[in-house]
Amino acid sequence: MGRPLRAGVATRSGSECERATAAYLAGRGYHILEHNFRCRGGEVDLIALDGATLVFVEVKMRRSLARGAPIEAVTPIKQNRVRKAAQVYLAYSGEVFTRIRFDVVCVVKSGQITDITHLKAAFASS
Repeated sequence: MGRPLRAGVATRSGSECERATAAYLAGRGYHILEHNFRCRGGEVDLIALDGATLVFVEVKMRRSLARGAPIEAVTPIKQNRVRKAAQVYLAYSGEVFTRIRFDVVCVVKSGQITDITHLKAAFASS
């Protein structure tokens, strides 16, 4: 019984975190194009423009560092899923982007304190 409730809480927390991250990036001049872009084999939490650079953003949240830092959850498998979704997005967007980047935003939320770390170019496109 505890499993479904926990999954719902985690999903809600994740969505709130992604919305907060979108606001954080928008406040720094990013133009948010997509939230939760999903396709077969992959997904991207946020897709944004940073000037002329198309940025695929993976958002990772932790309530504590007991299970490791958020960046540690962006494994090679997760990176590949983000890359696959990025390829699909690029193929279907109908636009040509000369520069793309893969960022990770790490959020540690403990009580009333939220620490956001934005890692630009956190992993390569291939």
